[in-house]
Amino acid sequence: MLNPLFLAQRAARFRSMAEGGPLDFLIVGGGISGAMLHDVLCRRGYRVAMVDKSDFASGTSQASGMLVWGGLLYLKNLDFATVASLCKARKALMEKCARQIKPLDIHYLTGGAPAASKAFVWAALQFYWLLGGCELDRPRFKKCPSGDALIYQEGMLCESDSRFVIDQIAAQDSEQSIALNHCRVATASRDSSHGLWRIGLNDELTGTEHQVTAKVLINAAGVWADELNRLAGLESRYKHVFSKGVYLAFPRGDSVEARIYPMLGRNDVLTHVPWGPVSMWGPTETSIQNMKAGFSADRDDVRFLLDQARRQLRGQHRAEDVVSIRCGIRPLVVPRNYNREEYPLSLSRRHQVEIHKEKMAITMYGGKFTSAMTVAEHTANLLKRWIPPARFSPPTRHHAPETRIHDGLGHAFVTPEWARDRESCATLEDYLRRRTNIAQWMPRMGLGHQNEQRDALLETASAFTDEPNHAEAMVCAYEQRVRSLYDPLLSA
Repeated sequence: MLNPLFLAQRAARFRSMAEGGPLDFLIVGGGISGAMLHDVLCRRGYRVAMVDKSDFASGTSQASGMLVWGGLLYLKNLDFATVASLCKARKALMEKCARQIKPLDIHYLTGGAPAASKAFVWAALQFYWLLGGCELDRPRFKKCPSGDALIYQEGMLCESDSRFVIDQIAAQDSEQSIALNHCRVATASRDSSHGLWRIGLNDELTGTEHQVTAKVLINAAGVWADELNRLAGLESRYKHVFSKGVYLAFPRGDSVEARIYPMLGRNDVLTHVPWGPVSMWGPTETSIQNMKAGFSADRDDVRFLLDQARRQLRGQHRAEDVVSIRCGIRPLVVPRNYNREEYPLSLSRRHQVEIHKEKMAITMYGGKFTSAMTVAEHTANLLKRWIPPARFSPPTRHHAPETRIHDGLGHAFVTPEWARDRESCATLEDYLRRRTNIAQWMPRMGLGHQNEQRDALLETASAFTDEPNHAEAMVCAYEQRVRSLYDPLLSA
């Protein structure tokens, strides 16, 4: 049984969504694209709801490298327009979210490369800086004992990607801007006689069914966008193909530098980026033919990254040294008739917004974390042609989250109670993986090497239920998930 206060708040959200008349917009998908659009539309005074079939930021948006890139690697493809666009988007996002994103020095290692190669990289970084409007520090050369480096800057999220997404959603919480996680779209049809979408929703936590109406349906479902379009009867000129990216997190130790290394054997790079008490190493870049293969790492992913780490990073990097594994599936937008196989990096990460004008719907394809805000602004400008803004006065919220120092990590995280009452946190995994970094910064998804954190997890689970037996069941289910999905990846 879930916490009664949480259930009462959730029921009130469903009532507000259904009883306040038709929504201006229903956004499906609570990742970075949906969250940023939700934020923009709410600030413009619309009546908006956003639903996600799982937790907020539980898809691609929880598996980034924490960097807000300007698109440096696309210089290899001479895609200058995309690089300039991403640099502009990076600047806008860093200005809006200055407390959540900070500049980060990145050491681009040149090692024993020929002088001509170093000169080429130097020129490319200078050009990249110019494309970025000279906003960040100018690239510079540095001699290091471990090899020469060219230092340039990108943006880095201060907490995490999922925490960033949830902050955007929570900031707009009101009766006119409703966000519901663990809420699946079961049916979606356009009632042309009334000019409305009629949406059937299933509450995945309670099993209840709900009906809402909306003037415009917005598909921000990320990798599930094509699936939702089929359900809603929407045709598109585009589709998604997918790639998988995997990171390993090692204890940070004395490492304080963010570095880029050439990926041995491939025309790509790997990053080694300090993040709290760990350093992230990756990512892989693998084309996948179906979504299921992209949601979890496999042993080949882990072996590849461990092999690269042993050959390039100082010190031993063994399977038992891995603190956590991050795996994300990336949606890459292509024309509907696309059927080639290419290395994913050769495909652009630009976005496309498909307008289904006759049915009053929009589908958001592709995109990157960096460009999510500018894509949201662009999409909102398209939508205002259909519905004028400023029908409601959006609330102003300045609530500082209630935090507590974690005994094992010495870092302040939002409390489970605050996450439950203010951020729609319903489960132990929602809290450990997305409201906080506990599952990423402590071994075995927060349990510890020998389950030494189990009692702490049990105390955390008690915030989400009023029955001790249910809290115990939550922890047992979480342990089973770690043993079945995580532990085998690091076994011999």
